[in-house]
Amino acid sequence: MKEKITYEQIKPLVQYVEITSDIVQCHFHCPIKSKKIVAITRFSKFSEPISPRRSHFTFSLKSTTLFKLKKYFSSYLKPVVPQTHELQKENAIVYAFEKISDRFIYSDEHKHFVYKF
Repeated sequence: MKEKITYEQIKPLVQYVEITSDIVQCHFHCPIKSKKIVAITRFSKFSEPISPRRSHFTFSLKSTTLFKLKKYFSSYLKPVVPQTHELQKENAIVYAFEKISDRFIYSDEHKHFVYKF
């Protein structure tokens, strides 16, 4: 069974990340072997899930009620922060790396992945 790759393990390899619309392009550079590999994934895989559509009446009632409650309790409640953009970005980078991870091996000596070919 393959171990879960963490962002901290691949962070030293991340040379450049570009997010354009829904595409995440990651450039990984192995400083030991001086090898660069590019991986691409979709950013939408790591955004908040969209709930299924509800009837207009249910949605309208829920929205109105929530708006009134939010307005009433706004000074007492801390806002609930969904998964941050930075965490989504890190998850996308890890996922992109997993797509090319067969080309790397984890080095205990360097404490990060190293290009193996």
